[in-house]
This record gives sequence, structure tokens and C-alpha cells, in this order.
Amino acid sequence: MKRFLALILVLVPLFVSSCRNEEEGVLYINGRIEGDEYDVATKYAGKVEKVFVDEGDEIKKGEILALLDSKEVRARREAAEKAYQGALKEAEALKKEVELLKEKLAAQREKLRELEREVPLSIKVSKEKLKRAKASLKGALAQKYRAESTLEKVKKDYERFKRLYERRVISKSRYEEALLRLREAESGYKSAEAAVEGARALIKEAEKGVKLAQNRKREIEALKREIRATERSIEAKEELYRGALNRAKSLKGSLEEVEAVLENLKITSPINGVVSEKMVEPGEVVGAGARLFTLYDLNKLYFEGYVPESKVGLLHVGQKGYLVVDAYPKKKFPVVLTYVSTRAEFTPKEVQTKEERVKQVFKVKLRLIENPKFVLKPGMPADCYLKTKE
Repeated sequence: MKRFLALILVLVPLFVSSCRNEEEGVLYINGRIEGDEYDVATKYAGKVEKVFVDEGDEIKKGEILALLDSKEVRARREAAEKAYQGALKEAEALKKEVELLKEKLAAQREKLRELEREVPLSIKVSKEKLKRAKASLKGALAQKYRAESTLEKVKKDYERFKRLYERRVISKSRYEEALLRLREAESGYKSAEAAVEGARALIKEAEKGVKLAQNRKREIEALKREIRATERSIEAKEELYRGALNRAKSLKGSLEEVEAVLENLKITSPINGVVSEKMVEPGEVVGAGARLFTLYDLNKLYFEGYVPESKVGLLHVGQKGYLVVDAYPKKKFPVVLTYVSTRAEFTPKEVQTKEERVKQVFKVKLRLIENPKFVLKPGMPADCYLKTKE
């Protein structure tokens, strides 16, 4: 309503001067500069803490216009951040445990591979040693048996030669020869006994080696059980890790929600423009969805005016022209026709043309091609010159 009344006041000079052709091929239109309004509202209810702009101020896109009280939200954010970081630390600790368990499992599997290669070979070697030791004992026992038989025969010969020597039947040299053979036979028997004992010692050592190798075979089974236990531990820890990650993800979502609320408590400008209306002051409590500011986009201004019915035939979308404002009388601002109303409107009674009263008019809009340094503002009266002939 307010914009309509302002537009009526601007239209008075329009119809006082009518649509005159001051030069050939140019249609003169009087009107004013307008812009699309942007209502800036709050998504959440709250108390206005600060207001940074006033009506008429130029603002940039993203500029903070006002702040709502955010103490409670900041406290919620700190709590959410703490919970999220705690979940992340828990997940990180569980991840390290899983990595350590996997390293342990890799070492266990490597040890198992070594045992599975070494143990069968060790058992085979130990059994071969035992077999050789038994064969050696068999040979030593046979040697001992021969040495024992030889010793018994030599002893008998020695006893016979000793008696003959004592009766002076044989010479001393013959007796000493018998004695020497006896001592040689005793020495051979002792050597054979030592060989038997050595072979038996080798058998004991080989049997011990076989037993140790077989014990290592049981070690393989024990290691396999340890590997299965480690694998189960990894599965359990990974499940806990995934749960911690899911909790962290959920808590991050909660944190982002709080941060979004905190960000939404900053009322920012969606455009480069100007503040046309401010509806709040610091200390006021506003509800969710309450309109706080009305803005105009200074990059998207347009000229709005009315053309008599008799001149509508001269118009078509895409026509170019320019407008002049009182503040910059020597500068021409280029415009292009973008809209012609499809319905005629009755002109207010107090509006007159020079020649006669205009009964019906058509609304037109012309887009401003440029607005250097944002010198043009909504509401400024303007004179538009639209080219009807090239």
C-alpha cells in the first residue's frame, strides 16, 4: 500500500507532462526506480542482541545485519564438541588397539609358517639320528661280543702259558708274548665297552631330540589356538571401533546442527543492496520466522512507469533506451524494456495530461543494465527515454 501511494505521487508529473515526443523516434516516460524486495527473517526465536545497520545503509552480501542472543546455543555447542571429540578419541584408541592386534596376528602367522616348515624337518632329522645311533649301538655290541670272546680265549691261553712257564717248559719270551696278547685283548674289550656306552649316549640324545621335535609339533597346535583367539579379539575390537565411529558420526551431526543454529542466529544479507526497512531494535524478542529487515538488490533495479493506451503499439520487449535522474542530470543510464502489462489500468482522477485526461494506461518495466557504484536507489524519480525507431 505504501509503495502504491508513493507511486501515485510520482505519477502526477507523469501525466502532467503526458507521454511527449521531445524528439523523433523517442517515447518519453516519467516514473521511478524500483527494486525487488528481499525480506530477511529469522529461522529461530530469540532475543535481538545487536543490530548493525539502519535504514538506508548500503550492505554487502554476507554482511551481518543483526545478532540474536546465542549464549545457550554456544553452551550446547561446547557440550556437543566435547562429546564429539571424546568419541573421536575413543575411536582412535580402538583403532590403535586393532592395529596392534593385527601386528601381533601377523607375527603369529609368520611364526606358524616357520614352525610348519621347521618342525617336520626337525622330527625327520631327529629320527634319522636315532636310527643311526641304534645302528651304531648294534655294531658296538657286536664288536664288544667279539672283543669279549677274544679276551676269554686269550685269558685261557695266558693261563696255560703261565703254568708252562712256571714249570720251565716254555721260555720267558713265550710267556711275555701271551701276557702282551692278554693286555691287548683287555684293551680291545674296554674300547668295545666304551663304544657301546657312546652309542647308548647317542641314542638317548637322539631320543631327546625326537621328543623335543614332537613337543614343537604340539607348539604348532597351541599357536593355532592363539591365532584364533587373536582373530576373535580383532573382530570384537573392530566392532567396538565401528560403534565408536558411528557414535562420532552421530555426534558430529548433532554438533553441525548446533553450529547451524548458531550460524542462523547471525542474520546476514543475502544480497548486495540497501536496507529499506528495519523492523527490530536490540533487546526485542522475536519469534521464529519474524521479518527483521527489508532489502533492495542494487544490482537488479528497474524503472517502472505508465504508458497511455494510444502509445502501447510502439512498445515491444527488448527495446532499449536510457533514463535520467535529477541527482545526475548529465548522465544517461541505459535500460531495456522487459515488461509490458497485458491489462490496462484506470488512471487516478487527479492525474492530468497536457492535452486531455488519460482514461487508461499500461504499466511498463525497464531493467537497468548497470548501476555504477550503486548511485541509483529504489524510490528515485526518473525520466525515461525509450527508442521507438532505430
